[in-house]
Amino acid sequence: MRKKIIIGSIFIIVIGLFIGFNIAKNQSKPASTAAFKTVKLTPKEITSTVMTPGTLSFSEEQFIYVEEEKGKLNEIAVKEGEKVKAGTPLLTYENKELELEEQQQALAAESSTLKREQLQNRLSELDKKQAGESGSNSKNERDQLELELKAAELEQKQAELNQEKVKAQLEDLTIHSKIEGTVITIEQEAGAGKLEERQPIIHIGNEKKMIVRGLISEYDAIKIKKKQKVKVTSDVIRGKSWQGVVKKVGAVPARAASDTTDGNQTVQYPVEIEIKGKKPEAKPGFKMIMEIETDKRQAQTIPETAVKKENDGQQYVYVVEKNVLKKVKVGLGETSGHVLEVTKGLTTADQIIANPSDDMYDGMEVNAE
Repeated sequence: MRKKIIIGSIFIIVIGLFIGFNIAKNQSKPASTAAFKTVKLTPKEITSTVMTPGTLSFSEEQFIYVEEEKGKLNEIAVKEGEKVKAGTPLLTYENKELELEEQQQALAAESSTLKREQLQNRLSELDKKQAGESGSNSKNERDQLELELKAAELEQKQAELNQEKVKAQLEDLTIHSKIEGTVITIEQEAGAGKLEERQPIIHIGNEKKMIVRGLISEYDAIKIKKKQKVKVTSDVIRGKSWQGVVKKVGAVPARAASDTTDGNQTVQYPVEIEIKGKKPEAKPGFKMIMEIETDKRQAQTIPETAVKKENDGQQYVYVVEKNVLKKVKVGLGETSGHVLEVTKGLTTADQIIANPSDDMYDGMEVNAE
């Protein structure tokens, strides 16, 4: 019995020593890369974008202001919300002076016509009277009548031109729509004054065509071109986006530096984006965000989590070489989603720590399995 106890004790001691040896062995083992996911450079299509805020507007709109020189506002021929076409009468003015002038010009035209007809009749009578006769007196009389007739004809043409001028001025008293669209607002109490201070009587907008207007820096103005694709979003209407294209990039800045006393002020250029397809469920004046696609190309990329930064701003990654971590400085380009373009420092064969921890260091031994 005692012998069995001794054998059992020896067996337990041996097992304990075996377990202790394995624990010690594992503790002395270097950190394994199994705990750290490694990645390699991955080819990916990189899209370069420029983001800038803008304001939703009508692509086509017309503002009608009071024109006091035309006369007294007589009638507004449309209502708010009414659909109009190009050429639709919108409002009319009343001008008594022009109406009186029209009557005067009509009388002048009629008078010149009568005068011309009278001279023609006198010439005809003179021809009958002097048939078969000759003489310097009759010739002189005829020459005089012909001169008067020519003067009367010129007078009649002038009267007709004056009539046409007055007629055109009267036609201008009716203001027509220049575009197809919807009557957005009517302000019958809108008054005169400086143009920048006045309110329009009628505002027409084409709701079928919407644009987003914004400003871009002089640096971005070089990269942005017509017909580039644009993604449009809104902080108000979350979870939705709309597609568009660059319609126009301003050739001159919205406000030149010479117009300001501050020479360091940033110069900005206007840009217009045309919404394509489905229109936003928003009203003109809504603030939008434009993401303009300026470039698209293939590039070598790594996850943004793989990159760490020194205090001086230098960016680096950890690469595994023969079970040892190597700190490698990298050059980075564009960002696309959660990946970064690598421009220098790495090769396609490098094993890169995908998410390095803060306690890693250059030369640290690891077990690359």
